Order: sequence, then C-alpha cells, then structure tokens
Amino acid sequence: MLFQGPAVPDGEATQDTAGEETPPGGHPVLVGLSEPFGQQRLTLKPGKRSVGRQADNDIVLQEGSVSSQHAWLVNDGGECRVVNLLSTNGTWVNDEKVHEAVLKDGDHVRFGRAEFIFRRRDDGSEARSGGGRRSRWRWLGIAVAVLVLAAVARILLEMA
Repeated sequence: MLFQGPAVPDGEATQDTAGEETPPGGHPVLVGLSEPFGQQRLTLKPGKRSVGRQADNDIVLQEGSVSSQHAWLVNDGGECRVVNLLSTNGTWVNDEKVHEAVLKDGDHVRFGRAEFIFRRRDDGSEARSGGGRRSRWRWLGIAVAVLVLAAVARILLEMA
C-alpha cells in the first residue's frame, strides 16, 4: 500500500484558502540548490502537493530526470514529509533513497537530479548546502591543494 487516504490530506495547491493564516516565520519551503532551480522556493502550504514533470502537477519540475508523476509533498499540521510515487530515478533525502520520509530543517531533498534544501520556515534567506556534497568536495579540494604545496615545498628544500 502506498498510502492511507485519511493520512494524506488534500489541500488547495496554488493559493491560500479563505481565512487561512500564514504561520509565524512563514510556511515550510524547499529552496532549490541545483540548476535550473537554484534559489527557487517551493512553499509547502497545508495539504498534499503533487510533484513531477507533467503540467497537471501542483509543482512542475521541468527536468528530464524527474518523472511525470514523481512524488507528493505533504504538510500535515506543520509536519512535512515526502512520498515517492514509484518514480524512475527515485526520491532522495540526504543522499538516501526513500519511499517516504519526514523532513527536518536542513534536509536535502532530491527528485531525480532536481535538488532542494528543506527549511521549516521560509525566512527569505538563500539556501546553504550545510554539509552536503558541495562541502565535501570543497574539503577534498583543500586537502589536495595542501598535499601539492607540501610536495612543492619538499622539492624546493631538496634543491636548496
């Protein structure tokens, strides 16, 4: 079973219903990390949102690795989760392939190659990768640079 009907509330996909209040600090949001979604904000208002490449989804991601009907994003009383819909390239949270996962502030969420960072509240700031793959590559680059400099220093000392 993919889901239980009552456990996945429906909601208005594109705008607040009459009288709905925005929580202090704003709604939860996914902020784009990968191009062409860099810094794009996907607001997670209460209810269920469909995500995919097909135009009839609530959130349309025009990226070849995203399935036509890829996943659901569910905001159930402030608890947000992602549910994969048997997509071809999978739904990933923090580099782990998931069927369903509750999202925590700072989690990296990926639909195929479309990568986002989850923020509990939208404060309008830019996304920061906070320890993801980019950070690891930066440290690897620094380590390689240090090793090269050490090798050059050793060669220069031996020549002197």
